[in-house]
Amino acid sequence: MTSINNNGGSSSSPSGRPGGAFDPIQYMQALHSKLKLTNSKYKFCRVSGVNALEEVLENFKKAKYFFAVDDSQDGVTFRSSGAYFERKQYSVYVLGRADYGNMDQREEILSEAKTIFRSILSRLIKDKLTIPVLSAENIRFFEVPPAFAFGTSGLYFIFTIEQPVNLIFDAAEWTS
Repeated sequence: MTSINNNGGSSSSPSGRPGGAFDPIQYMQALHSKLKLTNSKYKFCRVSGVNALEEVLENFKKAKYFFAVDDSQDGVTFRSSGAYFERKQYSVYVLGRADYGNMDQREEILSEAKTIFRSILSRLIKDKLTIPVLSAENIRFFEVPPAFAFGTSGLYFIFTIEQPVNLIFDAAEWTS
């Protein structure tokens, strides 16, 4: 079984980032595999935003439940206490497919998505103690619209990572 190390990756594989930086995608994949409610029922997917749910759509005929992490590279660089940092937000979608018009099924899916969100949130708060780049102070969550991704129901939440970034000028990178 995979364990989560202080970099957020699994102890059996590197973080996947230069210098061993925290990899939030790998971290969420490890949480997905360790959470009993998601590890066998929910298909882990990577997506490129709410408008491009590629792996969800690719697996739509094979799976009914999805745990999808947005791997978009949007963020902001900022200065704090003399150092520069990158702040990036990552969205996680917890989705289930309901039969069209079946409001009871939709409510069951939404209830389970809320339970998964609370479990993940409690783990984020716990892991913040050992993963200082993880921000667990304000985790926003939203219900997905009723006609979202071909009839899926559920919610998505957004968490933030703040990592130091090296912005030391290197004259060798420039022609003159």
